[in-house]
Amino acid sequence: MSSLIGPTQFSVEQDNWRLYLAEDFPHDQQTIRAILELDSGNRAPFRRSRHARTYLLSGGPGNEHSDLFVKYYDPPAAWKRLKSYWRQSTTFRTARITLALQAAGFSAPPVLLYGTSRSGQRGIIVTRRAEGDGPILALRRLAGAKTAKWTILRALGQEIGRLHRAGFIHGDLTPFNIRIVIDEPPRFTFIDNDRTRRGPLIGRHRHRLRNLVQLGRFPLEGITRTDRMRVFRAYEAALYRCHSRSLERRLAAMIRRRIQQNQSI
Repeated sequence: MSSLIGPTQFSVEQDNWRLYLAEDFPHDQQTIRAILELDSGNRAPFRRSRHARTYLLSGGPGNEHSDLFVKYYDPPAAWKRLKSYWRQSTTFRTARITLALQAAGFSAPPVLLYGTSRSGQRGIIVTRRAEGDGPILALRRLAGAKTAKWTILRALGQEIGRLHRAGFIHGDLTPFNIRIVIDEPPRFTFIDNDRTRRGPLIGRHRHRLRNLVQLGRFPLEGITRTDRMRVFRAYEAALYRCHSRSLERRLAAMIRRRIQQNQSI
């Protein structure tokens, strides 16, 4: 898929939206209108978050690789609205960080279309469905194949370590925002990169730990404490080239606190 930000992108104005499209994404009004009307009817979103709704445009049975995810962002509230007047839109920043991830050798769903309403208060972004499965389904398929499962977990730790070593901090590194292709070697795609960014030099260690807490705070079927340590040890080896017992204890304590907070809600 073509690079989105650069000389190959197209811009159009339609139905009170200013949109930027990849070169080989359909530019006809019918396709664009079908996308823009997803959030205007009674259609239930595929996924809903605090500030956005995501719809799935299916490519049909046996053609999942052509599925599109269309994400609508609500207008920013309170002080964030004022901040948005001099800050680039969430959709533009997502498109830009996606290209940065891809340029650094990481897999992220390509942005095919992004834009904002003419008022600048609403946003939209369209990405292709990522290849692979989420960790729950991917690991369930390996039931009984412990060695294969351990290989994938170690490879996941290495990939996250490589991500952090390259200077990226994922915006919400839960297991549900990772897609796995079981192959030799396994391949991983980071999705939902709305808040992914280049990590600041100050506080980078804290942001890295936050990513690891996001990853480890959810109980997953078939994943033991030892399995989580396999991920962490591979992560350490990729990022620090050594193992730290104090860091391991600190991370474990942070995950326990987060789980307790979730249980008390």
